[in-house]
Amino acid sequence: MNAIEPPPNASLAEILRARAHRTPPDRLLIDIVGGVLVVAAAAWARPAGWVALAAAAACFFCYGAWAIADRNLRARPWPESVPNESLWSVVRGAMAVVGIVAFTLLLFATLGIALGPIKS
Repeated sequence: MNAIEPPPNASLAEILRARAHRTPPDRLLIDIVGGVLVVAAAAWARPAGWVALAAAAACFFCYGAWAIADRNLRARPWPESVPNESLWSVVRGAMAVVGIVAFTLLLFATLGIALGPIKS
């Protein structure tokens, strides 16, 4: 597998894509399974700051699923085609959107924890 090296002035998407192609598949699977388990545990136990914890775990899950989908959509030589290409494209796009939403939730939840209750 050829690792993609991002240019020096790469965007966040290019950096994540290069990292996803260098990361072993086992690690991506750990991100997915660990993310699901931590989200489930945080939602069940609801400790202090559980929303931030669940959002961070959702970011890991989304990154792992996005990276696996992106790997499956890599360019292939002409006669070969990507099996289930449209499904992988939908998974990649959905995980990108859900990951951005989870990251935004993580930012706001962390800000809420840092500020504490505001009484006027």
